[in-house]
Amino acid sequence: MKYISKSFTFIFFLLSFFMSCSDDMTSSDELGSSETINCGEDTTFILTLPAVDIARYSDCRYILAGIYGTEILDEFGNILPSWEDNGLRVPSTRGFNPTSDGGFLTAYINFVSKASPPDAPGNGWTWFVPSFQAPHYVNDAIETLDGDYIAVGWVSGDPGTGGHNQRGQAFIARLSDGGVLQWIKRFGLLNTPKDTFWEVVEADDGGFVAVGSKLEAREFYFYDHFWFLKIDADGNEEWSREIGTNDRYDMAFDVIKMPDGGFAATGMSTINSNGVGAMRVVRISANGSVMWNKKAGGDGYQDMGHALALNQNENVLMVAGMKQPNTGDSKIKLWGYNPDTGNRLFTKNDIDPEYGLGAWGVTAAYDNGFLITSSSLFKTDSLGQF
Repeated sequence: MKYISKSFTFIFFLLSFFMSCSDDMTSSDELGSSETINCGEDTTFILTLPAVDIARYSDCRYILAGIYGTEILDEFGNILPSWEDNGLRVPSTRGFNPTSDGGFLTAYINFVSKASPPDAPGNGWTWFVPSFQAPHYVNDAIETLDGDYIAVGWVSGDPGTGGHNQRGQAFIARLSDGGVLQWIKRFGLLNTPKDTFWEVVEADDGGFVAVGSKLEAREFYFYDHFWFLKIDADGNEEWSREIGTNDRYDMAFDVIKMPDGGFAATGMSTINSNGVGAMRVVRISANGSVMWNKKAGGDGYQDMGHALALNQNENVLMVAGMKQPNTGDSKIKLWGYNPDTGNRLFTKNDIDPEYGLGAWGVTAAYDNGFLITSSSLFKTDSLGQF
């Protein structure tokens, strides 16, 4: 039961988020529309737009993975006219990323779907994970700089043999445009229940870094490590970095590439045998060397980082997550760090639970602040104030 509880902690909190969301959604008429894309406007706000994730396009717009579907926003939070006209409903998922043609990718359970505008040079498509002997579940998918796609996730089932029958490992798949599978590779501890990749990002050299959790060893409690894995463009492992304490649960939920070609990731780590957890954030170099490694919280039941982003001026690394006290509801919690030194700049733990039970996604705004998703959408300044 310890394994089941640990593995589904993040999913449980997402489900709690969905159940807490209001059925009333702010409409585009209520927010107003904008004919001009505003970029770098100094704004802060809170909007009733429940969502799991948010990302930004290169033209000063933002795309929101809302629980009622996708929305396109400007700097003021105005809902902009969209080529889908809100007609395309997508699953609320953290595996949500924009594409170069103005569309987006959605990764959910056993498929990756690409939605494209009508005037895009390519078409939309959906790739379903093939029916391997062991079920494969997708957590994230991104578009590569050369127009292919990378998907990551985990393999379910009992221990198996090698190849496509190998169970209990994290996987990375590369797809061509149109959703054609080029290759799929599996990584982690052989012949064990699941290792997991939650998120993936492209490296400067054309390879990829995935993060998640990797089992320490084959033993009863399934303790795991906060895990970075680097592969080349063909899926060959280049390095692997495991962080954490033996006989504890350590998990990475999100990763971003830093301006120097290194990476930063966040998640959580249990800090005692009673399951008390602290948020963990790690900065790592392009070759896998740990630059700094910080934990925060752990003074209640669990503190957890779900997502992170570097602001426009590259001087604040924001971690968005939650705090679960020993009793009562969880609440949104935000942390800010100096990306170079790892020194903590701020902690924000005073957001009313009516706005959400946790922060699920964050992206850098064009005015040096951040946009954060929960039961409400928050636009903050660089220090998490709104």
